[in-house]
Amino acid sequence: MIAGQRVLIVLPVRLGSTRLPKKAILNKTGKPLVVHAAEMAAQSNHVDQVVVAGDHDEIKQAVAPFGFEYINTGTHHTSGSSRCAEVMERVEADIVVNVQGDEPEVEPAHIDAVIEAMTNAEVKCSTLACPLALGQQDNPNVVKVAMACDGTAMYFSRSPIPYDRDNTRINRWRHVGLYAYRPDTLRQFCQWSQTPMEQAEQLEQLRLLENGVQIRVVTHQDPSPPGVDTLEQYESFVERWLRDHPPC
Repeated sequence: MIAGQRVLIVLPVRLGSTRLPKKAILNKTGKPLVVHAAEMAAQSNHVDQVVVAGDHDEIKQAVAPFGFEYINTGTHHTSGSSRCAEVMERVEADIVVNVQGDEPEVEPAHIDAVIEAMTNAEVKCSTLACPLALGQQDNPNVVKVAMACDGTAMYFSRSPIPYDRDNTRINRWRHVGLYAYRPDTLRQFCQWSQTPMEQAEQLEQLRLLENGVQIRVVTHQDPSPPGVDTLEQYESFVERWLRDHPPC
């Protein structure tokens, strides 16, 4: 726990995901995908409350047997962050953590690291980065982050950044979509309109930078497990999970 700070973890999901419809409730392992993510989030050393935030009764019904709190949120949301903000208006919290509901292997240690960065009262938002693996630098689906010397984000991009002109083998970092917010910062973020670089890169975190809000980036050497965006990625997760959890 963080002394004097109530930590809320929200796992935002929607039923009609574009690339893999109903992925939040796929259950070839015997548990819905979002329940796997919620179970990992609940292992954080600092969490006070875990909430699954969805947009359909099918999600509620899938989550209910596993004991996780579910809050139904509107169908108008365009991002997980705005869904988290709706939950925040109903649940008291000093720190709100957005854990992607499609990351069933999210590391509790990664969640803890992002929360611990918020013990500095000056930090309004924190996120995570892991080393960029070989072969990922040119993949636009892998988001990169460049950081200042004080650990704040300078820029996020789908392009390789920074450009290593003289091949100095500079360390490059992959951004992991895990965020902790102060409630006022999250509320303000959702009130702002989309910004030019956000629209160009299709990366919502750029809205904070373009409006002058610093994002503290916590680095972790352990690679973050992959999330699930496609059927192939889900099948790979199921294979790993069944291998590690054989039937009795």
